[in-house]
Amino acid sequence: MINGLTILEKELFVLSDVEVEIFDSVKLSFSRRWNLKELIRPMDIGACNRNKWLYVYDLKGNCDSKEILRVDPNGKLINNWSTGIDYARGLSVTDESNVILTIYKQNKLNEYSPDGLLIRQINLSSYAGISHPWHAIKLKNGHFVVTHGSFDDDLHTVCILNADGKLMKSFRKELGTAIVQMRHPVYLSFDENGFMMVADQGNRRLLLLDSDLEFKKEVLSEEKHGLRHPRGIVLDESNGRLLVVDNELNNSRILVFDFK
Repeated sequence: MINGLTILEKELFVLSDVEVEIFDSVKLSFSRRWNLKELIRPMDIGACNRNKWLYVYDLKGNCDSKEILRVDPNGKLINNWSTGIDYARGLSVTDESNVILTIYKQNKLNEYSPDGLLIRQINLSSYAGISHPWHAIKLKNGHFVVTHGSFDDDLHTVCILNADGKLMKSFRKELGTAIVQMRHPVYLSFDENGFMMVADQGNRRLLLLDSDLEFKKEVLSEEKHGLRHPRGIVLDESNGRLLVVDNELNNSRILVFDFK
């Protein structure tokens, strides 16, 4: 399975269950691979453009302490730290080079420094009534955009929280398959204008929202583009491309679309 992808400089890093493969992001040709012995069950990967590092979240074994690894582009481990035994899903890197980890079952956001110091923890259940967060990105104004909702949850949506976890805005539509309803929104990606792509996994599509969480359009769908189980998104604006991780059982692929 492909668990994540990210771009650093002109290279595409693809995270699978067992390794990281690196491709030229322009030609999409294979370059090399990492075989980090520390990785057991990697779940997501993110890039720091400021310091030219990559971060990988490793779920380890069921009862083991989970970890975030900081790695250089050639796969050399710089440092790693424990995130406890809580089960997380998504990882992102902020403009300040901090790491945001989305704690799925315990409904929390953890923000770490590049060295692994826990800077902030936001309890989403207490502050905003959010259940099962999948992915979060920190905005330049210090607010957080979070996707959440799974299985029997009544609300599957995207919301904006302030630094204290107070709910500021929400795309509040009930669970469903109508064009503006979501089912398991699992991943986010932003463009330079603040518009966001949302992987609406349960509905097998990608949606575009503006910075106020207003629906703009359906970008990709199962019917028109053969989308099956979108897991991750990278918006490569320098090359005018949209890359999507599309998983289904033992058949994983990366779809590449022109996006201008």
